Amino acid sequence: MKWPLVGACLLWLALWSNGRAADVIAVDAADAPFMYAAGDQAAGIYPMVIAEAYRRIGEPVTVTAMPWKRALDGADNGANGVAGLYKTASRLEKYDYSDKLLDEMLLIYVRKGHSFPFQTIADLKGRSVGVIRGWSYGDDFDTARKSGQFTVEEASGDDQNFAILDVGHIDCIISIREAAAAAIAAHDWEDRFEQLAVPLSNNASYIAFSKSAGKQAELARIDTALAEMRADGTFRRLTEAALTQ
Repeated sequence: MKWPLVGACLLWLALWSNGRAADVIAVDAADAPFMYAAGDQAAGIYPMVIAEAYRRIGEPVTVTAMPWKRALDGADNGANGVAGLYKTASRLEKYDYSDKLLDEMLLIYVRKGHSFPFQTIADLKGRSVGVIRGWSYGDDFDTARKSGQFTVEEASGDDQNFAILDVGHIDCIISIREAAAAAIAAHDWEDRFEQLAVPLSNNASYIAFSKSAGKQAELARIDTALAEMRADGTFRRLTEAALTQ
């Protein structure tokens, strides 16, 4: 299953406007339907929402898809903002955030017939877990990971994580519900994997810039645009259009 560009989601919205350089916002290249690479363009819910929000505030923006670790490195050194970011204690110290974009439900996936009881992160103790390189899965998960309660294997995206899980090299993977559904459908993997009933977490996602970029006023304007988009139904329409492709 491919995830084509939807409607007006053209990522290179504008490089210059009124003599001003465009903001650059990086998104993950492998997290459909939220954000992903489609050829040399970024696509998905977040790029479409960002393009519309910047159009409403009258500012130029370039949205580009890249590996998540590179996107975060760029945000840290001021080369770009980033969208689809979760809040953690350490990130709150270095990033300024927009209002929430969406809530992303993180689920645990296993091979069919290999489920295990799961209620809390403590139930991952001693297991091997597939994650996406550069991602945070929330403070509780990150703390447990650092303390060695379980081992992790990093991959570039959900497709690779599911492939590693399929051959039994790890016990489970973590994926956003909609992203997992996209990967499973794209490869006809419906008979190979199952999700555990209890979610790992439900995390809000945001647009963020390094505090050193001084984007607080611009983010406030983006927040106003996002609120307007929710009120007039644009946000819902963009989201539904991406999820039904």
